[in-house]
Amino acid sequence: MKSCPTCNSTSGLRKIIYGMPDGPVDEEMYIIGGCCVSDNDPTLMCVDCGWKGVNVNNVPGLGKEIRMVELQDISIMNDAEIDSYAKLIWQKLANSKMGEIDDNSKR
Repeated sequence: MKSCPTCNSTSGLRKIIYGMPDGPVDEEMYIIGGCCVSDNDPTLMCVDCGWKGVNVNNVPGLGKEIRMVELQDISIMNDAEIDSYAKLIWQKLANSKMGEIDDNSKR
């Protein structure tokens, strides 16, 4: 990816590294993501706008791609609505196929 999908910055994208670095980090290439690591942490971040993306390998052999979903404002939702909405978004991210885009997602 050569530019941020949100702000189009060509200089703000950084690879996120996790854990405790054993020395100085090249801040033009990397940003530290913290010490807690899971299997779905974002791997890219834009330091200009704060966008974070997750690398997803959907089809073996085709490499990785970034998948984004625009989120609704959950501050007006109750707990049950938030839970339902989170499940819907997760299904869109986990189950969508290559080339399949809806109104709430971008590639």
